[in-house]
Amino acid sequence: MRVIRRTPPDYRTMPWKNGGGITHEMFICPEDATLQKGDFLWRLSSANVGESGPFSTFPGYDRVLFLLSGNGLELTVNGETVPLRSPFDSLRFRGEHDASCMLTDGPVTDFNIFCRREILTCEYRHLFSKKDIERLFLPGDTTILLCLQGEATAEIEGKHPLKEMEMLVVTDHSWGQPLTLQYGEKARLLFITLTKR
Repeated sequence: MRVIRRTPPDYRTMPWKNGGGITHEMFICPEDATLQKGDFLWRLSSANVGESGPFSTFPGYDRVLFLLSGNGLELTVNGETVPLRSPFDSLRFRGEHDASCMLTDGPVTDFNIFCRREILTCEYRHLFSKKDIERLFLPGDTTILLCLQGEATAEIEGKHPLKEMEMLVVTDHSWGQPLTLQYGEKARLLFITLTKR
């Protein structure tokens, strides 16, 4: 098992695949893979979307896009439009589909999960500070905890504090591996599970 903590200074800033904006690559697996080669199994990124327009295509990948901040956008995928109005609204779609966005009122920031469809499945859920301490049991093969707001501390092979847009990546863990999560006030986290097919 490997436990990796990443914070914004660790993220890599680069242009979109289609050159239409700026993205912050938060994690890519394997870590020597590149966006240009398209040889990654999964990837996490956050983008600053300053204007309406098309998204890059990612054939063979499933993608989930979350609205993080801003006044919302309308996401059109293969001709069907879905509004993302509130923080943490999300939409899952295939990376090869034609996708574009129309900003509702000014720039937005989003968060994206990409995973290679033929190799991995991706599930996610939101965790809220319903109680001070929660004990979780990790399914799948890789678990990502991303702090969306507030603060939390995850305990698995040591204690790992997490603030907004900081994350913990736990790879090669056993099924049912325990993790203890201590929430700060108004904390909200995204719990992502990647499982080999």
